[in-house]
Amino acid sequence: MTLLIAFLSVAVLSVSGLFGGGEAEAKAAAGVSYSQDIQPLLQRSCQGCHQPSSRQGGLDVTNFENLRTGGQHGASFVSGAPERSLLLAHLTGDREPRMPLGMPPLDASDIELFRKWIASGARDDSSEMATRLAGGKPPVYRQPPVITALAYSPDGGTLAVSGYREVLLHRDSDSVPDARLVGTADRIQSLGFTADGKTLMAAGGRPASFGEVQFWDVESEQLRRAVRSCHDTLFGASLSPDGTRVAFGCADHTVRIVEVATGKELLKMSHHENWVLGTVFGVDGKRIISVGRDRAAKLVDATTGAFIENVNLLKGELTAIARHPSRETVAIGGEDRTPFLYRVDKAAKMLIADSTNLLHELEKHDGEIFDLAFSPDGKTLAVSGASSRVPLYDVESGAASGACDAGHQGIYAVAFHPQGGRLAMGGFDGNVRICELDSGRTVSEFIPVPIQETLVSSR
Repeated sequence: MTLLIAFLSVAVLSVSGLFGGGEAEAKAAAGVSYSQDIQPLLQRSCQGCHQPSSRQGGLDVTNFENLRTGGQHGASFVSGAPERSLLLAHLTGDREPRMPLGMPPLDASDIELFRKWIASGARDDSSEMATRLAGGKPPVYRQPPVITALAYSPDGGTLAVSGYREVLLHRDSDSVPDARLVGTADRIQSLGFTADGKTLMAAGGRPASFGEVQFWDVESEQLRRAVRSCHDTLFGASLSPDGTRVAFGCADHTVRIVEVATGKELLKMSHHENWVLGTVFGVDGKRIISVGRDRAAKLVDATTGAFIENVNLLKGELTAIARHPSRETVAIGGEDRTPFLYRVDKAAKMLIADSTNLLHELEKHDGEIFDLAFSPDGKTLAVSGASSRVPLYDVESGAASGACDAGHQGIYAVAFHPQGGRLAMGGFDGNVRICELDSGRTVSEFIPVPIQETLVSSR
């Protein structure tokens, strides 16, 4: 998939010291960890049936408290007593049915992790791990990493930029970051500030390993919590209008919703048939529209997880979605290079090949579309992609209204300044460019990460 090409080009000299003394030593010292060992196993093998929208047997394993409470037959485990713990009995087959139901049994080594964890007291170390991750050593760069996410704070005073295993906060347009928020997610795919500007959401993960949503306190620059989900990088994360929930897409074809205050998974929805690459909440936060590689823009109830209907006619794979700031209108785009503007609500139930809610089919682009953004007043739509230009469109008419020259092909992220008039762009070449919309001129350009010069021998 074209979208993933840029993610393979990060250039980093070193990320040593992230855990202070190496992952193996830290893990050995801490013993079996709930957040690093047990929770990933639950997500992989148990969470499909035992989560908020399903709760088979009355059990939800998406967070520690619900796991401890258990289901219809009582608590899942007895701390310090694996031989009296229902969870272990079902995993070993000592109690029927053997879990995970309808799947191969867990490896003996995985079951042993559960046994050791329960025997050692079944502690929840999530908050401790978040504190440890927040103290990581910043990476050292020899050349700029690909930029995959940008976000302005609500007052426009801070621009958050994705880096390698970190988010960089810039309050001035120069290469010296005012803050470096270091975590363990190799890729940061999505960034967003809550409406009060107090919390920064960063979502991404480590390919083929884990997905993660981080919640940072902007004032203290400290990590409040890191929530791991799915088994691959998370895509297209979005905050609800009231800032209480975050939705994101997964490579396992699901959309999930997590509570910001607690990290608790509220919903897991499996309406897509391929990777989910973008999500947005509706204006009132009661619905979600998601897009992905199955070509569909799906409208779902954000309270129950119930599927409502497809918003669009199926074309090519969809990689990006944005919602109008005050109306139930979405822009979508992706593989077929054409941006579309759709009204979310239809006048009547959609029939096959019906496009009554299509507002505008915009001009075809030179390459795949990677990101979309509405201006704060909702009058302008910016579309970025494989091209070196970011075209601008009048939302009401669908007509081209200008363009920003990005200077390099492959623009993966765009963000309007909250006060309007300017657009931040970032992508393959690792530079942030600020475009003045009226003229299309680049008024500022900088590398968002500190670069360590390579010493060349005189030999």
